[in-house]
Amino acid sequence: MAEEVVSQEKNIFGRKVFFINASFNIEQIAKGKLRDMEYETYTIDFTQAKNILRQNPNSICLVNLDYVDSHSLTVVQYLNFIISCKAEPDFATIFFGVISVNNSPKQMNLFFYNTDLPCGYILASPNKEDFTNNLISVLDVNEAKGRRQYVRASCDGSEEAYISIQAKTGDIKLQLVDFSSVGLACKIPDNWSGLIQPNTVLSRVSLCFYGAKFPTSLVVLKEFKKGDINVIITLFAKTVSAETKKKVRNQVFKILETNIARQADYAKPDKTIYPLKTEKKDAVVNLDELPTADDLSDAGELEAI
Repeated sequence: MAEEVVSQEKNIFGRKVFFINASFNIEQIAKGKLRDMEYETYTIDFTQAKNILRQNPNSICLVNLDYVDSHSLTVVQYLNFIISCKAEPDFATIFFGVISVNNSPKQMNLFFYNTDLPCGYILASPNKEDFTNNLISVLDVNEAKGRRQYVRASCDGSEEAYISIQAKTGDIKLQLVDFSSVGLACKIPDNWSGLIQPNTVLSRVSLCFYGAKFPTSLVVLKEFKKGDINVIITLFAKTVSAETKKKVRNQVFKILETNIARQADYAKPDKTIYPLKTEKKDAVVNLDELPTADDLSDAGELEAI
């Protein structure tokens, strides 16, 4: 279970979730079960974290303390990384948390005594299902989905993302504005405005994503004006298979991951050498100074106050 999880105000658009230095198990969960449940999750390298978080305010950042490679940080260095972020206005809206298999009071209290963790200290249970449920609980408390329950990707006017509707007069091509695993927003020409009524079923549709093509059926929900263009909102019909929706969801994350990778490519990696010790302040406790469970069991009763 996660410790000291703090409830946050409702976030309308949800929060991106960044896992820093994800293990193989964490990456499988983040890009598997959590995405299937419509959490917007990413795994990023530690050296990219600050640059990416600056460009994605209101995100959740979960640091894996157990990650080991030639560039790994110590637990205290990860703590100092979080403290350094909290000292900068750019990260004021980021919700931090840490993940570890270590449930010792020493390590857990190191974080609780030194910094505020809205997403808490998440225990990485060896049981994958339990660990996934722990993560879901933390994400839900911190409104990772917000009011919008499905992850959506913008097509940015690309001519390679569109629907093709079969009609008696020939195929009609409508450019995608954005899409999710439950529906699509399409641009329509001015002379079409008002012609496609709500609840209209578009049964012979090909959905085209950057070379990929899926047959599908859509139900028109409504039409509205977005800036200078007319847009219709459609939902996938009940006959559309879960497998097709999963393929669409994969396309959503393919676009979103490309955007995050682009942000990382345009920024210099973080080469900061974070301190190996915590600073000596009233509210700061060093790892070696914390009592162990054995120390506490030997203590007598506390004096009445």
